[in-house]
Amino acid sequence: MMKTYVVAGVCLFVSIWLSGCGTPEKNPGAETIPRSVSVQTIASRDLPIMVNAVGRLIPNREVILSAEVSGILLRYHADVGAKVARGALLAKLDPTDYALALKEAEANLLSARIQLPVKQNAFARARRLLPEKVITPELYDQAEAGFKSAGALVTQLETLVAQARRRLEKTAITTPFGGHVTQRFVETGQRVAIGDPVMQVADMQTMRVKISINELDYVHVDANDPVRVTVEAFAGRSLPGRVDKIGIQADARTNTFEIEILVDNPDLLLKAGLTARVAIETDVIPDAVMIGQDNVLFREDRKEVFIVDANLTAVAREVKLGRMDGSDVRILEGLADGDRLVIAGAQYLKPGDTVRVAP
Repeated sequence: MMKTYVVAGVCLFVSIWLSGCGTPEKNPGAETIPRSVSVQTIASRDLPIMVNAVGRLIPNREVILSAEVSGILLRYHADVGAKVARGALLAKLDPTDYALALKEAEANLLSARIQLPVKQNAFARARRLLPEKVITPELYDQAEAGFKSAGALVTQLETLVAQARRRLEKTAITTPFGGHVTQRFVETGQRVAIGDPVMQVADMQTMRVKISINELDYVHVDANDPVRVTVEAFAGRSLPGRVDKIGIQADARTNTFEIEILVDNPDLLLKAGLTARVAIETDVIPDAVMIGQDNVLFREDRKEVFIVDANLTAVAREVKLGRMDGSDVRILEGLADGDRLVIAGAQYLKPGDTVRVAP
């Protein structure tokens, strides 16, 4: 009997020990904690196709005003930076010698004009007397020659007066168009010769940017294509412009074509010589799906993104990438309008994870 109790006790102990070492049952109340993510609903948009280049700003029009007559520079009538209207007096050369020359020419012309009717009357008298044989043909010829010579002299002196007046006028240096004085080349009191530069004037209400582009981009650019001109010197301020001129021959050294861009500058913010970044819109792709490039996960053999489905489950989508637009990239395949793209927290996800969308 005693043995029976011992055996029974041992069996009970072993049974309890084995049951304690077994695998415990899962708690049916335990749940996986959803991962918090931020999402963006995909909405396609028009994607402009851009040709980008860098150039320097220059005035749309500028001219160096040179001396058309020689002389001493008496004074300037406009300083560098001054705004001037078309025809404004900018500088004056000493007109003394030219004024005297004009007076002399006018005096000679006056004398010749006084002599002209005298010669004319003498010739008229000779014509009346010749048929009556009161004068000889030789005297008639002399009277005719005297009249014609006097007329020619008046014409010649009229030309000399006009030339002298024009030389006097050229002592005043004026601008052919409105703009701003950008440079002065000589000092007051300095003698200048014909052709010496005196001042420079630029019209900066409109600025021009010259750029060079390769042949692959060149074939897509047309006159009047819209342009965005960005100037880094002014905190990246962007201004609208348009394609004005398109070169028709490539540079033999660089195999690039020159394009000229016009950009309005009504407040004169843009200055000549500043670097400008040019973006020419050559075409538009409609209904393009664009996402931030940093939302794409680059795996060894694929590129993918995560979206959130209606059940708040993370779904991996393989995507095919297209062209860049700044920091965005076009998705050619893999996403559509209405998809909820994970834009924060994707690096911690795996397919099938339950997620919580952050507000």
